[in-house]
This record gives sequence, C-alpha cells and structure tokens, in this order.
Amino acid sequence: MHALMPPLILLASLAALIWFQRNDVRSFTRFRAIEDSAHRQRVLLRWARNACLMYLGVPLIGLALLGRVEALWNFPAPFGPLLLVTPGFDPDLLGLMGGGVLGGAIAGAALALRRRKRTKAAKPVPGLDITPMMPRNRAELLRVIPLAVNAGISEEVFFRLYLPLLITLCGAPPAFAFVATTLIFGLLHRYQGWLGVLVTTALGAIFALLYLGAVTLLAPIIFHVLINLNALVLRPAIALRFRPRTD
Repeated sequence: MHALMPPLILLASLAALIWFQRNDVRSFTRFRAIEDSAHRQRVLLRWARNACLMYLGVPLIGLALLGRVEALWNFPAPFGPLLLVTPGFDPDLLGLMGGGVLGGAIAGAALALRRRKRTKAAKPVPGLDITPMMPRNRAELLRVIPLAVNAGISEEVFFRLYLPLLITLCGAPPAFAFVATTLIFGLLHRYQGWLGVLVTTALGAIFALLYLGAVTLLAPIIFHVLINLNALVLRPAIALRFRPRTD
C-alpha cells in the first residue's frame, strides 16, 4: 500500500462526510415543516437509504482500497496499544448490560407514558430537538425502523472502525484517532441542539469503549441499535397504542 493512500482516502472520506451532513441538516430543516404523513414517510426511507450509502458504502470502498476489509470482523492491529489501557468486557457482562439497556428502555417508556397522561402536552427538552423525527402514526413508525437500525450499524462501522483506522494509518496515535472521531460524531448531531451534541458525544465515547473492551464491532452496534429503537420506535409505539388511529 502506498504511503499516500490513507491520507488521500481520509481527505476524500471527510469531504464526503461534510457534503453529506450539509445536505442532511438542510433536509432536516425542511422536514420540520412537512405535515403530510406520506411525504414524511418517503423522507424517512430516503434518509435511511442515504445514510447507508454514506456510513456503510464509503467505508466498504475505503477499506477495499486499503486492502483491510477484514477489519470489519477482525480487530485491527493498529488499535492494539489501546487494549493495554482499556478494560475488557466479558460476553456475559455484555449480555447483562444489553438486557439492562432494554429493560431500562421499556421502563422509561412506561414512565414517559404515565407522565404524558398526567400532563396536557409534553414540553420539549431545552437544547434537545428530535421531536420532528418522532413517528406520528403507525405507518411512520414502520418507516422509521430502517432508519434506527441502519444508524446503529453503519454509524458504528464509520465512526468506531473506519475513521479511527484511517487517522491511525496516517500516523496519528490510536487514542487521538478515537477522541477525534468521538468529537466529530457528537458535532454532526448539532441539528438536535446543544444537548443532543453533548449526549451523542458521550454515547460515542461509550460506544468506543465498548468496541475496544469487547474487541468486536458487534458490541457497540447492538447497544446503538437498542438505544435508537428505544427513542424512535419503542416510546412512540407505546404512545400511539393509547391514542386513536389516524393512519
């Protein structure tokens, strides 16, 4: 592999990321004003498709050019030094943590429903704006599932494997690579408000630790998918269950 290959691929990937995010923010801004459910459903499916092309398609091409496609299932050797300073996770412990996340999600959804019954209208959380993405009926609920699942898979491939690996192959320490990609991951969620940036940055750090601790990309993928399904599917589904159908 030529020494210039990783820097060139990194620059191209970052350029694609910036272009994609600019369009994504504009699309989200337009999405706020859409009231027609059929239109909203088409946009949700388009978001899932475009995100898959960006966050999964770009890494597959980049890893193929680098001759490192096996990094998807084999822990990359350049990340090896980080294993000496990160705690390992036993598979049984990961299973308990996953069950805890799922149980907590169900309990949180039930509490949110009780609160909603007691109040006239749910007030938006200051600094956090994901309300426009919440499904308004059962048809939208089905369309948001691909978006939630795809984000959990493709974003982990991009931000926990591909981008840190590229930065490391360019000569940066792996610790710097993970810190940088975690900050980028958070900043790219700025459309959710300042609280959304803080939350996703913290989650990005947790996902990175899960990846390094479990030495497999499957661990952060599972947790990311569970968190997305809780926020975009489980809670809205419970809320929709207790109101008259509109679709």
